[in-house]
This record gives sequence, C-alpha cells and structure tokens, in this order.
Amino acid sequence: MKRFLIVFVALVLTGCGSPAAYNYTLSPPVSLESSALTPANIGPYSLADVTVPAEADHASLVVQQSDGRVLMLSNDLWTAPLSAHLQTALSLELTARLGMPPVQNLVSGVRDEHVARIQVDVQRFDLVPGQFVAIYAQWRVRFAGATGKVLTCFTKLQQPVGVGVAALVTGQQKNTQKLSAQIAQSLVQRASPADAQCTTNS
Repeated sequence: MKRFLIVFVALVLTGCGSPAAYNYTLSPPVSLESSALTPANIGPYSLADVTVPAEADHASLVVQQSDGRVLMLSNDLWTAPLSAHLQTALSLELTARLGMPPVQNLVSGVRDEHVARIQVDVQRFDLVPGQFVAIYAQWRVRFAGATGKVLTCFTKLQQPVGVGVAALVTGQQKNTQKLSAQIAQSLVQRASPADAQCTTNS
C-alpha cells in the first residue's frame, strides 16, 4: 500500500506540472543550394527595426477568436518578441534572395547614402485559428545614390490555415516569405514590385 501511495503521489505531481513550452520560428531552414534565390549586385542595404502592433509584440503567440476576444498562448512562443523575431526572419529571407545580408549589424555605413535603407511597419499580424493568418505591412525603400528616390508600398497578405498552432506558424512563414520577396524585387528592379500598392517620390 505504501508503495502504491508513493507512485500515485508521483503521478499526481507530474500531472500538475506546467505543460511544456513550444518555440516557433518564422524562418524555415534554407539549404546552401537554395540560399541565393535571386542573386543580385544591388550594393549594401540596411533593415531598420521592424514595428508591429503593440498587442501582438510578445514572445507568446497572440490569436484572435471569432467572438472578438484575443488570447495569448503562454506555452506557444516565438523565439523572441514578435518585432525582433520578424526583423530577423525578414533579414534571413532577404539574405537568401539577394545573396548578401543587410548591414544593420555593422557600426558604420547604415546612414551612408551609398546604402539602401529599408523600413517595415507591420500594421496587422493576425492569427485566426482554423481560418486564416494575415500580414498588412507598409514598407519603404530609400534607394542608394544621390537621387534620393524613395519607394513607399503597402502589402496585404493572407493565407488560409487549418487547425492547430503549427498551421498558423506555417501560414505566417509563407506571408513573411512573400513580403521579403516583394522588398527584394524592389531593390533589384528599383521599381514597384508586383502585388503591392506603391508610390514613389520620383
């Protein structure tokens, strides 16, 4: 009987423990063979801090329910607060597409007129379980050179998703990849990319 009680207490304590936390990333693995999706000689570029809505800027995934409530998933986490994690994800995607990383980690050159500058302001980052995920982002590219050409664009991206947290993450990975593809296209072509609403000052 004593042995039975010890085993029972151990099982109860195990059951009362906190559930394991799961960490997710917006950056799926990239092989060396596919690391230069669109090799381009565009010169150096920088990526400023990415801004996201305050209510979504947490390490925890924040999901929206059909009744209007917002739920923070305490055991389903990004690898960093969303704004920092999204900047890292976009940086990695741009590196893969352009063949070179942004220079934001370098002390010099970020404000040099020979460095193209990218700013991204995410206005919506929606996770709706079993329905869709969406990113609405306004972004700007100030091209290198003395002309001072600036391209300002608005991108709306949405993916249908199935049930489960992994489906939400996969959907936002696709949105992040599409956003980075538009930014990369603008840097290469020095013009408005497809599937984005853009204006230019020149």
